[in-house]
Amino acid sequence: MSSTLSCPALQHRGIALRPLHPTFGVEVQGLDLAAPLAAPVLEVLHDALIEHGVLLLRGQHGLPEALARRLAALEASLLGQALHQASPALPLSVGAVPDLPPPGWAAGPFWHADRSYAAEPGLACLLRAGEAGGEIAFADQRRALAALPAGLRDRAGTLRAVHANPWDPAARAEHPVLRRHPVTGEPALYVNPAFTTRLLNLPEAESRRLLQALLAAATAEAVVWRHSWQAGDVLIWDNRSLLHTASICPSLQALRIEGDQPAAAAAFEMPWVVAG
Repeated sequence: MSSTLSCPALQHRGIALRPLHPTFGVEVQGLDLAAPLAAPVLEVLHDALIEHGVLLLRGQHGLPEALARRLAALEASLLGQALHQASPALPLSVGAVPDLPPPGWAAGPFWHADRSYAAEPGLACLLRAGEAGGEIAFADQRRALAALPAGLRDRAGTLRAVHANPWDPAARAEHPVLRRHPVTGEPALYVNPAFTTRLLNLPEAESRRLLQALLAAATAEAVVWRHSWQAGDVLIWDNRSLLHTASICPSLQALRIEGDQPAAAAAFEMPWVVAG
């Protein structure tokens, strides 16, 4: 896939966006994260993240915490305008601990959204590979939701699910099965194999059956993009609209922007869109 996407605000600075998957993800070419980023470039980078879900930047010499903090500041401003949901704790914090499979995990790829077992899950994540090797995969939950049969999609919109930490089952939260993106208003499926344990207010057998159907859709091959790490690769992704696997790259730097409270897709009738 060699075509580029039109983005005049970036292109006049020698920066281009190249699609990674037919429906989501872009490689950002021509941008050095170690150099100071002008505010307009940062804003367009943030817009690309929200629109495409995941950004890849190659050949980066570090993972600047200042970038994560500036992205968090942009998010904080937008989330403060999203009146349909609870405001997050401000300023948004930046942490450095990725979610990894618990010892003995044998349930296949560790598909998850970071800290979905928290009341305010991780908002966005940044990873940099120090050396080549290993893989990480992403699944677009906006596309997963769109691919659901209409009846299942409507049923999912009425449900909430329990998310629990496999290391500490007491760390748990309840979230809507369909969540509304606070910036775009776009709905996405919000369940994952690693942390979602059951659907609320359903008999156990029905919960298990419906959850299995939703999890299969969440990680269907049509909504998945896989990345093989090269030294200096940086990936930035929106934790609200994508699932990802635990990466097996041998050398990673990680940052996470701690998050916002999921709002149900049915929380309001019209999408809330914040103009940049």
